[in-house]
Amino acid sequence: MNLLVHLYLAERTGTSAAGQILGDMVKGRLDGRHGAAVERGIRLHRGIDRVSDDHEAHRAMRRRFPPPLRRYAGILVDIGFDYSLARAWPAAMHGSLAAFAQRAQRRVIAEWPQTAPLPASRMRGLAATLAGYADPSGIQRALDSVAARLARASPVADALPAMLAERPAFDARLPDILADLDAFAAAGANESVGRPARPAER
Repeated sequence: MNLLVHLYLAERTGTSAAGQILGDMVKGRLDGRHGAAVERGIRLHRGIDRVSDDHEAHRAMRRRFPPPLRRYAGILVDIGFDYSLARAWPAAMHGSLAAFAQRAQRRVIAEWPQTAPLPASRMRGLAATLAGYADPSGIQRALDSVAARLARASPVADALPAMLAERPAFDARLPDILADLDAFAAAGANESVGRPARPAER
């Protein structure tokens, strides 16, 4: 999943917000160098990604993107669910998305380990990024960022119209996948987050 869902689940479970961000940056075996709480968050991030990738809602959305976007559908679906969560935020959570975004940024910076691949100062724009997911312009910025990181030319930066066309499908499937991720994160918010059972198809 993408940033907003990961940080939403970190707050729901009281686990490391920095670990959820670092889950995309830190690869391989965890040996304690980042601190126990952050590494629990990294493990939880990895588990959340396994559950989401195997989830029927995620797989169904990936199938909706035709070639050549199909190759990048996993990324597009992760971002698409952030867009749905951001727009549903007033009904889904206590407090505004903007307030959550500021809170998440403060937590990430406060927890950020010196051993991280990037300095904590790079997280100062996180709140604006999270709040921006409620608007198509913020989704376009996310797509541009992904496209810039890819090693080869891709259609990702031009995928916004296709994603907006699938907005009803994302909105319809968000409650199911979010409920299953919430349950997994609550159960897995401990030292060892193992490989989860595959969620039941709905």
